[in-house]
Amino acid sequence: MYEFVAWFRLLKSMNMKLTNKPALLLLTILSIQVLFVRAQSNLAFYQTPDKFNSSAYNPAFLTSQHNFSFSIFPLSGMSVGYNNQDVIRKMMLNILQGDSMKNNLNDVFKQLVKRGIFYQRFESQLFSFGYNSAYGSFDFQVKEVEQIMSNLKGHFSDFITNPAYHTLALNQLQSFPVNAAYYREYSLGYAKEIIPERLSVGIRAKLYFGKSTAYSDVQGELTQASSNFYLKTNGAVKLSFPLNIVEGTDSVPTGGNLPANFTVGKFLMDSKNVGAGIDLGFKYKVNSRVTVSASVTDLGKIGWKNNLSIMNFVGSYKFQPNYISKDKTGTGYITTDPTFSTNSLRIPELFKTTLGNKSFSTPLPTTFYAGAQYQLTPDLIIGLVDRYISSKGMGFNSISISGTFDVKKGLEISAGYSIVGNSFVNIPFGLIHNWEGGQFFIGADNLMSFVFPKITDFSGITFGTCIYLFRGKERYDKRLDYLPFYKQKKQKRAGKNGLQN
Repeated sequence: MYEFVAWFRLLKSMNMKLTNKPALLLLTILSIQVLFVRAQSNLAFYQTPDKFNSSAYNPAFLTSQHNFSFSIFPLSGMSVGYNNQDVIRKMMLNILQGDSMKNNLNDVFKQLVKRGIFYQRFESQLFSFGYNSAYGSFDFQVKEVEQIMSNLKGHFSDFITNPAYHTLALNQLQSFPVNAAYYREYSLGYAKEIIPERLSVGIRAKLYFGKSTAYSDVQGELTQASSNFYLKTNGAVKLSFPLNIVEGTDSVPTGGNLPANFTVGKFLMDSKNVGAGIDLGFKYKVNSRVTVSASVTDLGKIGWKNNLSIMNFVGSYKFQPNYISKDKTGTGYITTDPTFSTNSLRIPELFKTTLGNKSFSTPLPTTFYAGAQYQLTPDLIIGLVDRYISSKGMGFNSISISGTFDVKKGLEISAGYSIVGNSFVNIPFGLIHNWEGGQFFIGADNLMSFVFPKITDFSGITFGTCIYLFRGKERYDKRLDYLPFYKQKKQKRAGKNGLQN
């Protein structure tokens, strides 16, 4: 549902506004969720494949799961994370405090233009069940997933929003890509050791039921015809959301209304937008100390057939001659007069659209992982992982180095350093606690975001719990470090009469 916010962020220049109270209420709810629920799959956890849902990184990690594992919402946990956290937090606080939504969206748009890629992902695991057998490792999962990616930075957007930019080149297209989707995911994972204790491979088949999306391939450019210069837009914003677009007499969208029969339950249970995807991965133990792995996740797309609105941009604005500096403009570019201000641009013509409602499909952002581990000591693993999130015009890379330390008594701690896109101040941290009946984990993508939020850009925290079902009685004590191949039977405890029982 957060793509609703992203869509308003994208179209702020249209002076879009919500025209009914239900829409305002919905946006307020979404704002609160974005403001207070912050986390994501922690990169430090990639080095702990025994985490019960580690197959989210790589389906081959299923071979490390417990024989029977079970988790259900809310114990199964959730995760959401985003960059540009300071910008989004300020906007949400201002909206909730009653400030003008139009002014807030204007400010956010300008900030996102300056900072480039915006990324946010939310996951809530509703149900999971895992089982290991002689035929391989299986698990079934149900998730709620929301993800937004956008990139509004470029020469065209800088020119129309930032007074410091006075020059714009001719015939150079700038894209305004947005890929936002909210969907439910049903998946079945399978992994198998192809070479015992050395090579494992995994696959996960996914079925998606889309609830809403906002997908943009809008472009902007400066063109010339005779002696006149024009700012133009083309492309489309494709929406699947229960929202009726309101157009003015000049074909410029002026607002949106929720349908009279809208209900949250109907929205959440929408099953008319169906898609499919796949995860693939492997894990290979090179020797007793070195392990390498790689995977690709969410290789798929969703077809959208319900609640459709397509806005095809056909905007054209004749740049006023008195805005152009005659002595500084050359062949292939224009330069504005020093007295020109971006506030002088009143260009609704640039956002003219024609409306449509044809079905369409959108690809999901695909994630690639590559990792390596080195067993430094029996209790310490050093790991390196590279993650690339691929989406047209918005791909970005992250890299993390971390150490995972076995503290004993079922407690593991992971910590390190990571670079997430253009964010360089990130200290990931994770903690896993195992006991006979289950597992609990909690982690932060960036501890610095809690200590020094002003100097950090990315934020996140993730948590979850699972239960081990049908666990058999332990017949042996834990192996001794100095006798790694010897198993000692557990001793029965003495009863009150001094006899063993």
